[in-house]
Order: sequence, then structure tokens, then C-alpha cells
Amino acid sequence: MQPLRVNKQPLYLQARQRLLSLIEDGSFRPGERLPSEVALAAQLGISRPTLREALLRLEQEGVISRKHGVGTFVSPRAPVFESGLEVLESLERQARRMGLDIAVTHLNVRERAADADEREALSLPAEPPAEVLCVDRVVTVKGRPVAYLRDVVPLAYLRRDDLADEFSSSVLDVLLRRESPRPATSHTEIVAEEADAAVAELLAVSQGAALLKLVGRLYDEDGQVLDYSLSYFVPGHFKFHVVRRVREDPIIQNHIGG
Repeated sequence: MQPLRVNKQPLYLQARQRLLSLIEDGSFRPGERLPSEVALAAQLGISRPTLREALLRLEQEGVISRKHGVGTFVSPRAPVFESGLEVLESLERQARRMGLDIAVTHLNVRERAADADEREALSLPAEPPAEVLCVDRVVTVKGRPVAYLRDVVPLAYLRRDDLADEFSSSVLDVLLRRESPRPATSHTEIVAEEADAAVAELLAVSQGAALLKLVGRLYDEDGQVLDYSLSYFVPGHFKFHVVRRVREDPIIQNHIGG
């Protein structure tokens, strides 16, 4: 194992990524015990406190588990949600298609005034104060938090009483079951973001841990924004891909044809 090289990224994050890569490529297999901290730190060329921070991140992500007095082991492979971004599909439907059982914790459904960001995203007026339905929840797989989801919907489209007592996780699926207005398209931005204190606690990760964040706007057929969503995903449990067409250059085509 080559020692880590100095770059702008903190050493503990470099160590986390190196160890994760070794686990993903099969160098360390599920159920296998990792070398001692002394050995790993020496191989990576880092201090033991730095290594412990890297191991803590991996433990919080469910990649490894520690048994006091025994050692550190690679956890069984966690289910991975894999989805194309060309078609919008709820996490609940993805789980059902994969045969996974998911659960929802920290469900919080409330009607309140929209904040400035929400008013802008939903194209709502500042005056009089616009009211929205806000739905927060954490999605877990086998008791492990994998995603924190927030949907913000104008009360004109969805109210608290519209959510049945058996509401599980998907506001999208609730909107799709209604006759009007019908969801038609979605615009989603994908960013990497560090977990703040509140989100870190909900997802059982360290504050500052890297999360995959999707910021979405769901539109109806008339172009009205039905839903503004924020989705935070724990790395290692999700894999997104995009199928893209190659745009042909007319100049090149003319040159080939001529």
C-alpha cells in the first residue's frame, strides 16, 4: 500500500477514500478483519489519530464495524440504490423494485409559512405570506439511515390532511395518485455538501461528512412548480447514472459527407 500524498484534502479523508477503494476492489472482503491500527497507519504514512478519524467515518457509513477487544471488520455489502436520472422515481418504488424493505423515522409533517428560499423555488409571492406543507423524514434500510428527505409543497396542491395515516416516504407518489395537478417534469441539481450538525445527527454521520445532495423542482404540465425537494444521501448506498446522447456537430457531418 502506497503512503498517502500531500494535497489539499485532509489526510483523514484521503485515508478514508483509500481504505474504501481497497474494500470496493476486493482487497479487503466482507467479514475480513482489517490490519491493526499500527500496521494500517504505517502503511498509509499517517498518524494513528488521523487513521482513527478515517475509520470513524467508515464506521458511521456502515462500511466497517468495530468489535471491542477483537478488531475492525469489513461489513457485509450494503444494499445500493442504483437509478438513472432520466426518469424520476421515488425511493420507495426503487426499494420495492429491488426487493428491499425500507422504514421511515423522524417523520415531521407540518403546515407553515414558506421561507425566502422556498418562495423563490416555488415561485410564491412574499405577500401575503405563502403557506406550504413541509414533510421531513429519514429513510432507513435494516435500521441504518441512508437518506434524509424534505418536500415542500404549496397548500394549494397538498395539505396535511391529504396524507393518509399510512404515509410512508414518498410525496411524489402521493401527487401521482391524484388526478390534478399531474406531475410532468422535474429539474434536479446534484451537488456534494458537508453535513451540518442537524443533518449529521439524523443520518448518524460526522458533522462535515460528505453527502450527495439533490435539489429538485417538480413541475406540472402547465409549468407550475408543485414540489420543491431537498434530498441528502449517504455515500455508499446510492449510485446514480445518466444516459446521454452524443450531440453531432453539423460542421463535422458536412465535412464527412462532402
